[in-house]
Amino acid sequence: MRSAGRQLALGLCAALIAGCASILAPRPDRSKFFLLTPAAGAPSVAATAPAPAVLTIGLGPVRLPDYLDHDEIVTRAAPNRVELSGNDRWAEPLEASFRRVLATDLSTQLGHAQIVPFPWYRTTRLDYKIEVDVDRFDRNPSGDVQLIARWTVRDGASNQILFARDSNIGESALSPAMADSVGAMSAAVGELGNQIASATRQLLQQRAAAGSVHSRERTAPVA
Repeated sequence: MRSAGRQLALGLCAALIAGCASILAPRPDRSKFFLLTPAAGAPSVAATAPAPAVLTIGLGPVRLPDYLDHDEIVTRAAPNRVELSGNDRWAEPLEASFRRVLATDLSTQLGHAQIVPFPWYRTTRLDYKIEVDVDRFDRNPSGDVQLIARWTVRDGASNQILFARDSNIGESALSPAMADSVGAMSAAVGELGNQIASATRQLLQQRAAAGSVHSRERTAPVA
């Protein structure tokens, strides 16, 4: 009986040790890391239009809402509820990624314009300043994406607001997979860049037309 009891106790101890070892053993990290990427493919019609030889744009501030300030990717599960992914994370802060990709998209759309990130030196000469306030930038459980933002284009010298707009951009994902959602998010940032670039080109055309009128007035003969 004593021998049987000892064997039982030893067996229980061995099972307990094995169980503790399995609990304490390192588990594989299943995290996946994602990045926003600039728009790919052929440039838009706006991007192929003539642009000034040197166009310098100050980009910023670019503000994202606090609910997106997480390493985990956010899914809007309901109109008033969001969920953080257990395994899917951003490889860099989302605000920095958003600003970087928007700058690249704008540069491409505006004929490789020089984009200066905020803050810049007070002595930096800027043609325009672009500010962006994002209200919403997330995916739904189906993987589709919505980007809502307010943005303004200001004169680089006077700081006067020349153009202001609200954008509500929706992009469908190929599937609910996170990789497809992140691709749709990149496309949404690309569309925002396209809209801002289109407005900037309108302002450039207006500036060129005004300059042409002033030039004709200066060269017109005096009666």
